[in-house]
Formats: sequence, structure tokens, C-alpha cells
Amino acid sequence: MASIISLVLCLIIIGILYKNMITWEGSYRISRGQALLPVVLGLLSVPLSFVFFLIIGLTFKAVTGFVPTDGPALLASFNHALFSAALNEELAKLIITLIVLCIYRKKWRNVYEYMLVAGAVGFGFTLIEDFVYSMGLTGLLMRLPNVTVHMMLGLAMGRHLGLARYNKVTGRGSVVKEYLLAYFVPVLCHTIFDFFAANMLIHAGDNVETITPEIERTTYIGAGMVLIIVIPIFIFQFYIFRRLKKNAANLTALSFMDTNSADQKS
Repeated sequence: MASIISLVLCLIIIGILYKNMITWEGSYRISRGQALLPVVLGLLSVPLSFVFFLIIGLTFKAVTGFVPTDGPALLASFNHALFSAALNEELAKLIITLIVLCIYRKKWRNVYEYMLVAGAVGFGFTLIEDFVYSMGLTGLLMRLPNVTVHMMLGLAMGRHLGLARYNKVTGRGSVVKEYLLAYFVPVLCHTIFDFFAANMLIHAGDNVETITPEIERTTYIGAGMVLIIVIPIFIFQFYIFRRLKKNAANLTALSFMDTNSADQKS
């Protein structure tokens, strides 16, 4: 039941936000197909990320001899955040985003539209992830305050992908650097978020018959780490979308249209 509630709330909250984001571009907006396709294909990024999860996990074990969740709690928290979540999930979303960009390649006009695409892929990813992981009231309450995280990561990805194309058609900056940032900026932010929000310390008392004072302290530290990241991100997301609304016109002005013919020749 909690999973269904989480799915519905996610659909309503991010759906309204996404619809508003489209209007921020101005009177000349993306089409309905351009708006919906990245959300639909974003759903597929979840199973795709699981494939990458298996590949990365097997590679990690083959190289190191242990799985990411082994070892001291803090190290395991970092390894799990990076190798079991950030790398595979952001890679899956990047691939889906690039597919959508290729499908409508001749119709994307500016950097802001690239941000909409990657943000919409994050929207689709969130729908499935929230349905799967919002088990029980606790899971629902923990995930709901940061429901836009994947969309924000997508916006960062889309901004750098858009700047990569803008630099390519204008010759004003590095294309390779922006492509690298399109992947590694979301990976870094994702890793930091999961390191705190999904740290292993909060599970110190799991499968333990007797809760010692040390285990209790470890659990409290883990809970503190969760609050350290969840509360600031909850506040930060309001700032991000207010700033995006304010800067939408500037991002839209970073247009590919003036040099569209040069783009098609390259």
C-alpha cells in the first residue's frame, strides 16, 4: 500500500513540477511527444541500471576480492553508494537520455530543452524506484522529502550535455569536458547523497540479538548522517527549482538554431 501511495504522490508532485518547468521555456515549447517520451523511457533506466549493477558488482569483486558492502561500515557505505548505485544508475539514465536526444535530434533547440529531457528521465526513474523501495510508512516518509533528487541529477546531466552540443556548434568551449561532466557530476552528487542517506551504520543493530551501547551509538550516528543530508537537500531542492525558473530564459537563449546547419554537417 505504501508503495502505491508513494508512486501516486511522486507522479503528482514531480508531474506538476515538470509541467511547470516546460512552461518556463516560454511560448515556443517542446511538443507533447518530446515531453512524454523521456519519462516513459526513463522507466526502462531502472532495469538497465540493474544490469550495470551486476556488471560493476562482479567486476568489483573480481578486482578486490570482496563485494562493496564488505568491510568497515563507513567504507562499505561509500563503496555501496558509488559502485552499487551512483555509477550504474547515472550510466543508465545517461544512455536513455542520449537515446531520446537522438530520436528528436533535429527538434532540440537549446540547452534548457536538454535539461528538460534528462530531468524527465530522472522523473521516470523515480517513479519505479519509489514504488520498489517505499516499503512501509517509514520508507515512504524517508523518500518523499527528497523525491526530486533524481530529477535534479538529471538537470545537471542535461545542462552539461546541452553545453557540449552548444560548444560543438559554436566552438566556444570544450565538448569533451562537458560530456565528462554530464556523467561524473551526477555520479559525485549521487555518491555523496547515498553515502549519508543510505549509510551502513543505521543497520548496526540488524541481526543482532543483544543491542550493546556501542551498537546503539553507531545506530544513532548513522541516523544523524541521514538527517545531515536529507534536511539540507529538502531545502536545497526548493532553491534549485526557483533558480531554474529564474534562469530558464538564459538557458533557452543558449540556442543551437543559429548554427543548426553547421551542426547537421558535423
